[in-house]
Amino acid sequence: RPEKVYVPNPGMSDYLSAAGIQRSIMEVIAERVMPLGMIPGLAAHAAERGVAFLSSAFSLEDLEVIDPHVPLHKLASYEISHLRLIDALAATGKPLLMSTGASAPDDIAWSVERFRAAGGRGLALLQCTASYPAPDAALNLNVIPWLAKTYSCAAGLSDHSPHAMHAPLAAVALGAKVIEKHITHDRNAAGPDHFNSIEPAELTAMVAGIRAVEAMLGDGVKRIEPAEEELFAFARRRLQAIRDIAPGDIFQEGVNIDVLRPGKRAGGSHPRDLESILGRPAARAISQGDGVTLNDTNGDA
Repeated sequence: RPEKVYVPNPGMSDYLSAAGIQRSIMEVIAERVMPLGMIPGLAAHAAERGVAFLSSAFSLEDLEVIDPHVPLHKLASYEISHLRLIDALAATGKPLLMSTGASAPDDIAWSVERFRAAGGRGLALLQCTASYPAPDAALNLNVIPWLAKTYSCAAGLSDHSPHAMHAPLAAVALGAKVIEKHITHDRNAAGPDHFNSIEPAELTAMVAGIRAVEAMLGDGVKRIEPAEEELFAFARRRLQAIRDIAPGDIFQEGVNIDVLRPGKRAGGSHPRDLESILGRPAARAISQGDGVTLNDTNGDA
């Protein structure tokens, strides 16, 4: 509701003017005020579709209507100094997504402290660049892990860049647990924000990309993955016979053994054992191509 957000004579927004909307921001908002009576129906429709319903409150009155219908709340970047709204959000007992566009570190620190002091729990902080569209160089995605570490909470990205995939995928790789992206049915539709939003097919691709990146990140423990096991046995170099070896033959590098990939043949020892094998006699017959191990030696060199 414009009267709950701006002073009576705020003027025009430069970014909307650049998009061809050259009217007072009060008029722009007033034309698009959603009747509060729509909230229950929208929440019910979202539930039927298996979608968690969410609606950002910009006033205490809005919050009172929205709260019964949402599992969590969102505090928009420009409301990060709205102390009464922050107190009321904390009092709901529900998790909060707090966006940090156009916020200095002390703004964020104050808001987080206020929310937690009022009993708020379940906070997620979203890195955000308050520019529409936000240029690549202004996204500062490395703030995401800083937010998570500094405030011991989940962190994410409210993305206003024009790309459907770039920033969300990079953010998830940096540890983002929440991605916010504007979507529209038609980027060419009349009104603010459509031009800077992604369309449904791009949203589908973005979500699929995020799920793929999540799978790719793994647990950070280096191991031979199950997907690697076949080539680990087939292509990792081992100590292999390069000609038939009879019992008693002396192992000699380049003569009867070498460091080679075994393929489907039996693999020999790790090449670190080569110097312990060289010069020793063979304890058994070994066919060309088969592996050679320390147990195949007989006695000292």
